[in-house]
Amino acid sequence: MRQLAFLAVMCPLLVACVTTQALPRSTSCEKGHLWACNEWGEQLLQDGDRSQAETAFSKACDGGSEQGCLALGRLRMADGNLAGAEAPLVTVYETDSEEGALALADLYDARGGEAHALAAARLRWEAPALDKPPFDFAMQYRVGAWRPTADLALTIQPMAFLSRRLNIGSNLAYTSRGISEFNGFVGYQHFVNSWVVPYGRLMMGTATRASRDPGFNVGAEVGTRLALGYFGHVNVAAGLSRASGNYMSVGVGLNGLFVLLALLHVR
Repeated sequence: MRQLAFLAVMCPLLVACVTTQALPRSTSCEKGHLWACNEWGEQLLQDGDRSQAETAFSKACDGGSEQGCLALGRLRMADGNLAGAEAPLVTVYETDSEEGALALADLYDARGGEAHALAAARLRWEAPALDKPPFDFAMQYRVGAWRPTADLALTIQPMAFLSRRLNIGSNLAYTSRGISEFNGFVGYQHFVNSWVVPYGRLMMGTATRASRDPGFNVGAEVGTRLALGYFGHVNVAAGLSRASGNYMSVGVGLNGLFVLLALLHVR
């Protein structure tokens, strides 16, 4: 009897679940569910109905789905509608999407001509740097320096600076004796891909009495960042400065906007 009662309760629930899953994606799409529009479009592509698939992706794109805009642009490109493919791909690119930039570059290459080739090259140059923060705060710990040293750095790297390749900033190093050096720096970074970013920087500033050699300070650092998109990075580096000597360092950086928002909420 208990088993029959259990089945009596569960069967309607199971039927409801199956019915929910079996609802046409087109119906869910019409109700404004963007995920359903994208899934419906993919299913229509598998069924060979490219015209209706374009309609589904267009609904998703119009609703603000980056996935829908990207799929719509690529579908139109594959069908030879290069003019119609540009607008949705530009929409994705403007969200700082590497994938959108590369798809738009493919579109310009397909159009041909020197101007389009230059535009495509520029997009591929920008692509790995698009989703990185325009400025960040980083904390590093130096090992092997004159004294165990912590380094706090502000790095400014907007797209206007050679698509984030060039950067400027300042760093403050301190030991148990107090602040040991304060520098400004200029650096350059190379995007091997969107994740691996080797860099180098030249530092110049002041070494305080808490350093091993007070007075004018100069230094340099080379390292590699593991970029974490818009959130920040982790890095390892080797460097030297007049104030600290030779050192190895490990560190973590956060998007400067996150840091500022956190500070605003500190009471």
